[in-house]
Amino acid sequence: MIRDAIAALESIAPPHLALGSDPTGLLIGDLKAPLTGIVACLDVTHRAVETARKVGASLIVAHHPLIFHPAKTLRADEPHPGSVVLACARHQIAVACAHTNWDVAPGGVNDTLADLLGLSDGKVLRITSEPYGIGRVGLLREPLTATDFLNKLGNILGIAPRTLTPTRALAVQNVAVCGGAGAELMADALAVGADTLVTGDIRHHEFIAAAEQGFLLVDAGHHATENPGARELGRRLERALEGVSVTFV
Repeated sequence: MIRDAIAALESIAPPHLALGSDPTGLLIGDLKAPLTGIVACLDVTHRAVETARKVGASLIVAHHPLIFHPAKTLRADEPHPGSVVLACARHQIAVACAHTNWDVAPGGVNDTLADLLGLSDGKVLRITSEPYGIGRVGLLREPLTATDFLNKLGNILGIAPRTLTPTRALAVQNVAVCGGAGAELMADALAVGADTLVTGDIRHHEFIAAAEQGFLLVDAGHHATENPGARELGRRLERALEGVSVTFV
Protein backbone atom coordinates (compact mmCIF):
# COMPACT_ATOMS: atom_id res chain seq x y z
CA MET A 1 0.00 0.00 0.00
CA ILE A 2 0.94 3.64 -0.39
CA ARG A 3 1.24 3.84 3.39
CA ASP A 4 4.21 1.43 3.24
CA ALA A 5 6.06 3.74 0.86
CA ILE A 6 5.32 6.77 3.05
CA ALA A 7 6.59 4.91 6.12
CA ALA A 8 9.80 4.07 4.24
CA LEU A 9 10.11 7.66 3.01
CA GLU A 10 9.74 9.03 6.53
CA SER A 11 12.36 6.63 7.89
CA ILE A 12 14.83 7.79 5.22
CA ALA A 13 13.97 11.50 5.49
CA PRO A 14 12.38 12.07 8.91
CA PRO A 15 9.68 14.77 8.70
CA HIS A 16 10.86 16.49 11.90
CA LEU A 17 14.03 17.54 10.05
CA ALA A 18 12.05 19.74 7.63
CA LEU A 19 12.63 23.47 7.94
CA GLY A 20 9.69 25.52 9.12
CA SER A 21 6.32 24.52 7.72
CA ASP A 22 7.86 22.91 4.65
CA PRO A 23 5.50 20.33 3.08
CA THR A 24 6.59 16.71 3.41
CA GLY A 25 5.10 13.24 3.08
CA LEU A 26 1.90 12.42 1.17
CA LEU A 27 0.50 15.48 -0.63
CA ILE A 28 -2.02 13.81 -2.96
CA GLY A 29 -3.61 10.39 -2.70
CA ASP A 30 -4.88 7.66 -0.42
CA LEU A 31 -2.65 5.88 2.08
CA LYS A 32 -4.79 2.74 1.67
CA ALA A 33 -4.39 2.58 -2.12
CA PRO A 34 -2.21 -0.18 -3.61
CA LEU A 35 1.46 0.54 -4.34
CA THR A 36 2.19 -0.61 -7.89
CA GLY A 37 5.49 1.18 -8.41
CA ILE A 38 7.20 4.51 -7.80
CA VAL A 39 8.45 7.29 -10.06
CA ALA A 40 11.29 9.26 -8.43
CA CYS A 41 12.02 12.78 -9.62
CA LEU A 42 13.14 16.24 -8.61
CA ASP A 43 9.90 17.94 -9.70
CA VAL A 44 6.39 16.62 -10.30
CA THR A 45 5.71 17.51 -13.94
CA HIS A 46 3.42 16.23 -16.67
CA ARG A 47 6.37 14.15 -17.84
CA ALA A 48 6.55 12.46 -14.42
CA VAL A 49 2.80 11.80 -14.47
CA GLU A 50 2.98 10.35 -18.00
CA THR A 51 5.91 8.15 -16.98
CA ALA A 52 3.92 6.85 -13.99
CA ARG A 53 1.02 6.04 -16.31
CA LYS A 54 3.25 4.20 -18.77
CA VAL A 55 4.99 2.04 -16.16
CA GLY A 56 1.90 1.54 -14.02
CA ALA A 57 3.28 3.30 -10.96
CA SER A 58 0.76 4.52 -8.41
CA LEU A 59 3.11 6.92 -6.57
CA ILE A 60 5.42 9.78 -7.52
CA VAL A 61 8.06 10.71 -4.96
CA ALA A 62 9.70 14.08 -5.57
CA HIS A 63 12.15 16.30 -3.78
CA HIS A 64 10.23 19.51 -4.52
CA PRO A 65 6.64 19.68 -3.23
CA LEU A 66 4.02 19.87 -5.98
CA ILE A 67 1.82 21.91 -3.65
CA PHE A 68 3.94 24.39 -1.70
CA HIS A 69 1.89 27.56 -1.27
CA PRO A 70 -1.88 27.49 -0.68
CA ALA A 71 -3.58 27.16 -4.06
CA LYS A 72 -6.57 29.41 -4.78
CA THR A 73 -7.45 27.45 -7.93
CA LEU A 74 -6.73 24.06 -9.49
CA ARG A 75 -7.41 24.46 -13.20
CA ALA A 76 -6.56 22.38 -16.24
CA ASP A 77 -5.33 25.49 -18.08
CA GLU A 78 -2.74 26.28 -15.39
CA PRO A 79 0.68 24.98 -16.44
CA HIS A 80 1.75 24.22 -12.86
CA PRO A 81 0.68 23.08 -10.36
CA GLY A 82 -3.04 23.06 -11.15
CA SER A 83 -3.04 20.96 -14.32
CA VAL A 84 -0.50 18.54 -12.83
CA VAL A 85 -2.54 18.08 -9.64
CA LEU A 86 -5.64 17.38 -11.73
CA ALA A 87 -3.73 14.90 -13.91
CA CYS A 88 -2.57 13.02 -10.82
CA ALA A 89 -6.10 12.88 -9.46
CA ARG A 90 -7.52 11.83 -12.83
CA HIS A 91 -5.13 8.92 -13.13
CA GLN A 92 -5.18 8.03 -9.41
CA ILE A 93 -1.48 8.69 -8.96
CA ALA A 94 -0.42 9.65 -5.46
CA VAL A 95 2.29 12.27 -4.84
CA ALA A 96 4.70 12.50 -1.92
CA CYS A 97 7.78 14.59 -1.29
CA ALA A 98 10.77 14.91 0.97
CA HIS A 99 12.01 18.46 0.63
CA THR A 100 14.20 20.19 3.23
CA ASN A 101 14.04 17.10 5.42
CA TRP A 102 15.94 15.30 2.62
CA ASP A 103 18.35 18.24 2.33
CA VAL A 104 19.12 17.88 6.03
CA ALA A 105 18.95 14.10 6.49
CA PRO A 106 22.10 11.95 6.47
CA GLY A 107 22.69 10.63 2.97
CA GLY A 108 20.38 13.26 1.49
CA VAL A 109 20.78 15.95 -1.15
CA ASN A 110 23.81 17.61 0.43
CA ASP A 111 25.64 14.43 1.40
CA THR A 112 25.07 13.08 -2.12
CA LEU A 113 26.52 16.24 -3.66
CA ALA A 114 29.53 16.18 -1.29
CA ASP A 115 30.16 12.52 -2.12
CA LEU A 116 30.03 13.22 -5.87
CA LEU A 117 32.74 15.86 -5.43
CA GLY A 118 34.86 13.46 -3.38
CA LEU A 119 34.83 15.55 -0.22
CA SER A 120 36.22 13.90 2.91
CA ASP A 121 35.88 14.78 6.57
CA GLY A 122 32.41 16.13 5.83
CA LYS A 123 30.61 18.27 8.38
CA VAL A 124 27.26 20.04 8.55
CA LEU A 125 27.59 23.65 7.43
CA ARG A 126 24.68 25.15 9.40
CA ILE A 127 23.06 23.25 12.28
CA THR A 128 19.26 23.35 12.18
CA SER A 129 18.38 20.44 14.48
CA GLU A 130 21.37 19.13 16.43
CA PRO A 131 23.32 17.27 15.07
CA TYR A 132 21.63 17.74 11.68
CA GLY A 133 21.65 20.72 9.40
CA ILE A 134 21.77 22.28 5.97
CA GLY A 135 24.81 22.25 3.66
CA ARG A 136 28.05 20.30 3.98
CA VAL A 137 31.72 21.23 4.04
CA GLY A 138 34.68 18.94 3.44
CA LEU A 139 38.11 18.55 1.89
CA LEU A 140 39.19 17.58 -1.58
CA ARG A 141 41.84 14.85 -1.60
CA GLU A 142 44.34 17.37 -2.94
CA PRO A 143 44.19 21.08 -3.80
CA LEU A 144 43.06 22.04 -7.28
CA THR A 145 43.36 25.26 -9.19
CA ALA A 146 40.03 27.01 -9.39
CA THR A 147 39.94 26.38 -13.13
CA ASP A 148 40.56 22.66 -12.68
CA PHE A 149 37.93 22.48 -9.96
CA LEU A 150 35.32 24.19 -12.15
CA ASN A 151 36.13 21.78 -14.98
CA LYS A 152 35.81 18.81 -12.63
CA LEU A 153 32.51 20.10 -11.25
CA GLY A 154 31.14 20.66 -14.74
CA ASN A 155 32.08 17.14 -15.82
CA ILE A 156 30.53 15.54 -12.73
CA LEU A 157 27.23 17.42 -12.92
CA GLY A 158 27.05 17.83 -16.70
CA ILE A 159 26.75 21.61 -16.55
CA ALA A 160 28.77 24.78 -17.14
CA PRO A 161 29.32 26.25 -13.65
CA ARG A 162 29.37 30.04 -13.29
CA THR A 163 31.37 32.35 -11.05
CA LEU A 164 32.39 36.01 -11.05
CA THR A 165 35.37 35.46 -8.76
CA PRO A 166 38.68 35.81 -10.65
CA THR A 167 40.08 32.27 -10.66
CA ARG A 168 43.66 32.72 -11.85
CA ALA A 169 45.37 32.81 -8.45
CA LEU A 170 42.88 30.72 -6.45
CA ALA A 171 43.44 27.25 -5.05
CA VAL A 172 40.48 25.09 -4.00
CA GLN A 173 40.47 22.44 -1.29
CA ASN A 174 38.06 23.27 1.54
CA VAL A 175 34.70 23.11 -0.25
CA ALA A 176 31.19 23.81 1.01
CA VAL A 177 28.12 22.60 -0.87
CA CYS A 178 24.40 23.27 -0.66
CA GLY A 179 21.99 21.77 -3.16
CA GLY A 180 19.42 24.16 -4.59
CA ALA A 181 19.57 27.82 -3.55
CA GLY A 182 22.16 28.22 -0.79
CA ALA A 183 24.14 31.41 -1.37
CA GLU A 184 22.94 32.60 2.05
CA LEU A 185 25.37 30.04 3.52
CA MET A 186 28.42 31.91 2.24
CA ALA A 187 29.03 33.51 5.65
CA ASP A 188 28.82 30.06 7.29
CA ALA A 189 31.30 28.69 4.75
CA LEU A 190 33.73 31.54 5.35
CA ALA A 191 33.40 31.10 9.11
CA VAL A 192 34.62 27.49 8.95
CA GLY A 193 37.50 28.30 6.62
CA ALA A 194 36.02 27.13 3.33
CA ASP A 195 37.47 28.64 0.19
CA THR A 196 34.56 27.64 -2.08
CA LEU A 197 30.77 27.26 -1.99
CA VAL A 198 28.94 25.29 -4.67
CA THR A 199 25.20 25.93 -4.87
CA GLY A 200 22.57 27.28 -7.28
CA ASP A 201 20.33 30.30 -7.99
CA ILE A 202 23.05 32.81 -7.13
CA ARG A 203 22.18 36.48 -7.60
CA HIS A 204 24.53 39.08 -9.02
CA HIS A 205 25.14 40.94 -5.77
CA GLU A 206 26.04 37.64 -4.07
CA PHE A 207 28.62 36.92 -6.76
CA ILE A 208 30.09 40.40 -6.26
CA ALA A 209 30.28 40.02 -2.46
CA ALA A 210 32.16 36.74 -2.90
CA ALA A 211 34.55 38.16 -5.48
CA GLU A 212 35.39 41.08 -3.19
CA GLN A 213 36.54 38.57 -0.56
CA GLY A 214 38.44 36.31 -2.94
CA PHE A 215 35.92 33.56 -2.22
CA LEU A 216 34.92 31.15 -4.98
CA LEU A 217 31.12 31.21 -5.12
CA VAL A 218 29.95 28.81 -7.82
CA ASP A 219 26.52 28.54 -9.39
CA ALA A 220 26.15 24.95 -10.55
CA GLY A 221 22.38 25.23 -11.03
CA HIS A 222 19.43 24.34 -8.84
CA HIS A 223 18.54 21.23 -10.83
CA ALA A 224 22.09 19.90 -11.21
CA THR A 225 22.93 20.24 -7.51
CA GLU A 226 19.72 18.56 -6.30
CA ASN A 227 18.85 15.97 -8.94
CA PRO A 228 21.53 13.48 -7.80
CA GLY A 229 19.99 13.57 -4.33
CA ALA A 230 16.50 13.01 -5.74
CA ARG A 231 17.79 9.91 -7.54
CA GLU A 232 19.49 8.69 -4.37
CA LEU A 233 16.16 8.97 -2.56
CA GLY A 234 14.60 6.74 -5.21
CA ARG A 235 17.38 4.17 -4.85
CA ARG A 236 16.91 4.06 -1.09
CA LEU A 237 13.17 3.58 -1.44
CA GLU A 238 13.74 0.71 -3.87
CA ARG A 239 16.03 -0.98 -1.36
CA ALA A 240 13.57 -0.43 1.48
CA LEU A 241 10.50 -1.67 -0.39
CA GLU A 242 11.19 -5.20 -1.51
CA GLY A 243 9.64 -6.01 -4.87
CA VAL A 244 8.65 -2.39 -5.66
CA SER A 245 10.09 -1.00 -8.88
CA VAL A 246 11.36 2.59 -8.98
CA THR A 247 11.55 4.50 -12.27
CA PHE A 248 13.63 7.67 -12.49
CA VAL A 249 12.65 10.82 -14.37
